Amino acid sequence: MLDYKLLEALDMVVRESSFERAAKRLFLTQSAVSQRIKSLEEKLGKVLVVRESPVHATRAGEMLIVHFRQVRQLEAALAEQIDFKEQDWQSVRLGVNADSLAIGLLDALAPLLESERLLLECVIDDEGYTLDLLRAGDVAGCISTQPSAVAGCAVQSLGNMPYVFVATPAFAERYFSQGFTQTALMHAPTAIFGHRDSLHRRWLGERYGILDDHFPCHQIPESHALFDAVCFGLAYAAIPYAQAKPAITSGKVIELASSERIHIPLYWHHWQKQTQEAKRVSDAVLAFGRRVLPSQEASLYLNAL
Repeated sequence: MLDYKLLEALDMVVRESSFERAAKRLFLTQSAVSQRIKSLEEKLGKVLVVRESPVHATRAGEMLIVHFRQVRQLEAALAEQIDFKEQDWQSVRLGVNADSLAIGLLDALAPLLESERLLLECVIDDEGYTLDLLRAGDVAGCISTQPSAVAGCAVQSLGNMPYVFVATPAFAERYFSQGFTQTALMHAPTAIFGHRDSLHRRWLGERYGILDDHFPCHQIPESHALFDAVCFGLAYAAIPYAQAKPAITSGKVIELASSERIHIPLYWHHWQKQTQEAKRVSDAVLAFGRRVLPSQEASLYLNAL
């Protein structure tokens, strides 16, 4: 039989990528956490974590963590069936793209989080990669561009996220006076969310054949700061229309090419076996999609992978 206190220590060490931080979260000493991991490894005869910086799980460790998290979900579902309600705050861990947070996801979740005493743990990644978090058992639900459900999970459409290419009028005059062309795009500095294969990078490659090292680029992995870079006249960028609309209306920024709007289909993925709290989280996320994300036909569809 598995000792779930040992599995809890393994899960927390991998979540925190550190024995020290895991110990603080578990209210244990670092040596006690290390001993729990060692005991589990000795019992199973396998190395479960790679003791590097950051600490991460081996394949065997990942499988145990997925099992542990699924058991926790089953326990929560059982508690509901026997009408047992824990009084402590509960955590819900979601894989989300930063742009959804920027256009109102937290606002949609806020009433539920408060009324149900839920603590939100957001794992932020590009919407093309969040499904990997669910597949690994790292989150209970995620927003993704992938329409197909993974094993043991369900998927529902959220709508399309419209992106517009925007810049300040002065920036547009300096770099795009001759139009939104391949040459202009190779010389105009842009702001992109991160180093991974993001929406903007894929669009430049697929639409204009521009490779990563053929355009100047700011790397800004935070949606509000990325838009700030546009508003400060440092770059142009692909911004969710809902986020950019007030600045477009005021004239602070302008849309560079309305014909190049991108509509990215988004989907909500979650485990099939859900607690009542998890179901209410799903309902809140779906309501966010209905309110904010249009269900119009895409003008340009890009696959996430």
